[in-house]
Amino acid sequence: MSGEAGTTQAASDRLTQCLGCNGKIKVAAARFVACPLCGLTLVGAGADSGLPPLVAPRGGQDRCWEALARERRLPDREGATQVREARLLLVPFWLLDDASRRSVSRPGVVVSAADLTPVGLPPLAAGRARVAGLGVEPASRTGDAMGRLEDPSALDAAVVAATLPPDGAAAAAGARWRLVYYPVWSFHYVVYNKEHYHVVDAVTAQPVGPARRVRSRVAVWAAMIGLLGVFLALQPLVGAAAAVPAWGVSLAAFRLTLLRQRAV
Repeated sequence: MSGEAGTTQAASDRLTQCLGCNGKIKVAAARFVACPLCGLTLVGAGADSGLPPLVAPRGGQDRCWEALARERRLPDREGATQVREARLLLVPFWLLDDASRRSVSRPGVVVSAADLTPVGLPPLAAGRARVAGLGVEPASRTGDAMGRLEDPSALDAAVVAATLPPDGAAAAAGARWRLVYYPVWSFHYVVYNKEHYHVVDAVTAQPVGPARRVRSRVAVWAAMIGLLGVFLALQPLVGAAAAVPAWGVSLAAFRLTLLRQRAV
C-alpha cells in the first residue's frame, strides 16, 4: 500500500523552475509549495515557465483590522462599524532583476501586475514608485526579507491573476522582469451604512494609500507657507496683484501635500 502511495505522489510531482532562486525543482502540484532549494513559498497555480515566489504574510486579520480602525478612527459603538468581508489577497508585482545593479541597500524597481484600484490599492508604476504604507520593494529585495512559511499548504489566500505587463518597459541587457506576489488584507466594511473598501499591508500591518487618514493641519501649513512666500517675493514687483499667483501656489501646495501623505 505504501509503495502505491509513493508511486502516486511521484506521478503528481512536476519538474519546474523556482523563479525566486532560478533553480530546477520537483514539487507537488499544489496551490502553494515550498522550494526545496531556497525555501521560498511558491505560487503553484499556472505558469508553465516557472513558479513565482510570494512574500510571507506576517500580519493576521485581527491585527490588520485593528491597525485600520486606529488609522481611520472608526467608531467603536455597537453597530456603528461592520466588517462585510475580509480577504487575504496575494497581489502580483513585477520586480526588475538586474544582476549588474543588485544591492541589498539599493532600492529596486517594482511595478504592479494587476490593477486593484477598486478595492483601495493604487498601482505602482514608473511614475509612481511608492504608495504610502505598502512595503513591496523592501520586502522582496532579498530572499531573507521575503520570509518562509512552515506549512505553505495551510495558507488561505486568494491569488490575484497578473493581467498587466511590466509597465511597457523593456528590461536592459542582463536584466529581466520577474513576478512576485505580495500579501495584503482587503477589507469591505460599513460605517453608519456607508460602504468602504480599504487595504492593509499583511507584512507590516500598515494601512495602504487611501486607507491612511489625511493630516489636514500639515496641508494647511504647507498652503500658508506657499501663500506667504510667493506673495512676499512678488509684492515689491507687482503690488497687490501678487495675491493671484500666491493663491494659486497655496492651493497647489495644499493638494500636493494631501496626495503625498497617501502617496497616491
